[in-house]
Amino acid sequence: MRLLIFFLSLTLGINISADIIGEAEVTDGDTIIINDIRIRFTGSDAPESYFFGKTQTCLDGDGREWECGNAATQKLKELINNQTVRCTDEGQDRYGRTLGICYVGEMDLQAEMVKSGMAVAYLRYSDRYEKEQNYAKKVKAGMWAGEFKQPEVWRRENRD
Repeated sequence: MRLLIFFLSLTLGINISADIIGEAEVTDGDTIIINDIRIRFTGSDAPESYFFGKTQTCLDGDGREWECGNAATQKLKELINNQTVRCTDEGQDRYGRTLGICYVGEMDLQAEMVKSGMAVAYLRYSDRYEKEQNYAKKVKAGMWAGEFKQPEVWRRENRD
């Protein structure tokens, strides 16, 4: 079947893509919903805006607490800005979410989130966004301006 689809796409010039394209609903800084498909960004991890009734907080450079989870969600909404989002389909995670790399035009949303310091590179799984994370650390962007727990650690500590 795959060979037939490949052959048809070559001979007829049909662009057959597994990408998920549409209007995105932002649920947090690394998860969106397009056409009823929940998509979890691969290669990055954002602080939680709502996790078992809690919001992840961080400390700014002066030691003041701020809701970095909500700020990450807001940053992603600003990046998308009601534009069409295109995500690759990289399979599913253990929770049944589709894993993907998502774009608005040519802008890689994960790269922008990590570069802005509103998400971290998920280096345990991929070094794809390591350069953006090094930049964010250098300029003390977002969470890197103060102190924070890695989102993965925060989730583990805040599970009920």
